[in-house]
Amino acid sequence: MKDILNLIPAQEGVREIKPNEGKPFDLGPVHFRWKVRSEDSAHTYTMFELHLAPGGGVDLHSHASPETFYVLEGEATFFRITKGVQEAVLCGPGTTIVIPPNALHALFNKSDKDCRLLDVSTGSHQDFFDSVQKADRAENFAAMKPKVAAHRLSEIARENEMYLAAYDVNTEREV
Repeated sequence: MKDILNLIPAQEGVREIKPNEGKPFDLGPVHFRWKVRSEDSAHTYTMFELHLAPGGGVDLHSHASPETFYVLEGEATFFRITKGVQEAVLCGPGTTIVIPPNALHALFNKSDKDCRLLDVSTGSHQDFFDSVQKADRAENFAAMKPKVAAHRLSEIARENEMYLAAYDVNTEREV
């Protein structure tokens, strides 16, 4: 049996990523932890854990890459816009949400308990978050007026084939 193992071409380096391991990244009140970065997967996918405290969320946006969420714990309300009509979908543990390319979507934790999700996407998502993190270190978004920070985030998003919508799904109004 051992001889056959030497004949099969295989990559070394299978590794385990334990809970609370992975590169952390915060964007305001939303906390990310990279589990698989693009360079770990031969640039085929990324995976990160997303932690939403009560009231936390990700505003309405779209991007050229597909994305899949899996709810690990708590509840997340996903918003989607189809033909100009907004719909909210409440998702609990074990639910998978598939976001096709260029679909307008948002998600929020509207409960009073923490929510954790697993996100699988492409390297372009990582590129966006890496660009935001680099810009934040240089420009300190928290010190900016909210409209200035939002404008800067929109610029970075466009550079990474992502578009932030000036629309609040919670109030159903333009911002």
